[in-house]
Amino acid sequence: MSKDSTMFDVEMRIAFLEDQYETLNREIIMLHRDNHKLKKELLALANLIRPMIEQESNISRNVESDMPPHY
Repeated sequence: MSKDSTMFDVEMRIAFLEDQYETLNREIIMLHRDNHKLKKELLALANLIRPMIEQESNISRNVESDMPPHY
């Protein structure tokens, strides 16, 4: 192998790795944005459901306390 072909191979590998790096970097950025969006949506859902759970819990306690003593 000549020095020129070895250098060319190294340059090609570096170019390939740089391309891979950029591709992976873009993917990580998109995944981070998706993750952030999903966290916000999950928090919004939790804020909607939490009052319903508390209300159900209060209803259950009232029903249990209204039962006659022989149950």
